Amino acid sequence: MKNPSISGFTACICLIHACSSASAAVISHGDTSIEIAFVDIGYADNNADTSGFGSVAYDYLISKYEITSNDWLAVTTADSDIETGSASDPHNGLQPTSEVSWYEAAKFANWLTSGDALSGAYKFSDSNTFISVDRDSAADIYQTIYVLPTEDEWYKAAYYKSDGSGYTAYATGDTIPVSGTDANYRATVGSPAGAAWSVGDGTEENNGTYDMGGNIWEWTESAYDGELNDPDEIRALRGGYYGNILQSLRSDKRIGPAPDGEVFSTGFRLASISIVPEPSSTALLSLGSLAVFMRRRRD
Repeated sequence: MKNPSISGFTACICLIHACSSASAAVISHGDTSIEIAFVDIGYADNNADTSGFGSVAYDYLISKYEITSNDWLAVTTADSDIETGSASDPHNGLQPTSEVSWYEAAKFANWLTSGDALSGAYKFSDSNTFISVDRDSAADIYQTIYVLPTEDEWYKAAYYKSDGSGYTAYATGDTIPVSGTDANYRATVGSPAGAAWSVGDGTEENNGTYDMGGNIWEWTESAYDGELNDPDEIRALRGGYYGNILQSLRSDKRIGPAPDGEVFSTGFRLASISIVPEPSSTALLSLGSLAVFMRRRRD
């Protein structure tokens, strides 16, 4: 089933795609700083895959690596509102953080945006209860927002070719990725399940990312049924994890757990979106609308 963006992000895009490039953001709030590497995802207004996924109307950034245990520890130490479940991260260092619920991942993204786990694109009550997603309002306030990628954003970053010519079956291309070399997954049924590896240990994928196939499942912002109209409904996970066989790494594989689930095989990566007024916005405002365009962040 097609899973459209449920964020309400209504940017009109005015950029022409250039070659993909990487950038790094040092995000600081108070005494805490973390650095996240991002890659550009261009070709705005691309067509969806035959599955119905992957069409995104704007350029954006997605984190090159999964959020690590080091990242998680630094931010959750700075803001005690992020971790609300009972599970603890089984990984450490540069391994991907896991046993993170969707709600906790959303609050992590909020902290990067605002320095406050309860303020950003994800709306929470004062009692720490998730209410809704509102990217538009957050972008108006903060200009640059950090979010869980929608399923379309995630799918495009993983499977859309860097030359814009179409989609591949795996994040590393159409050739089956080699287990333990290209991607971290179980080679065959009955083989040892292995363990999470440090982010970036595999092969660079279509758009400069790592581990969008294997290592751990990754939360997306989107509801599994395509419309996030209930704060507690199941969300879409993508990418597979180290204990899965090859099928879970394919572009046609997705699963849908409850957003409060904290599982050793599940973590996340982030998208970054920045907006500034379009040069012609004065004329557009006279018609009662505001056009915005994505601004790439570069080193």
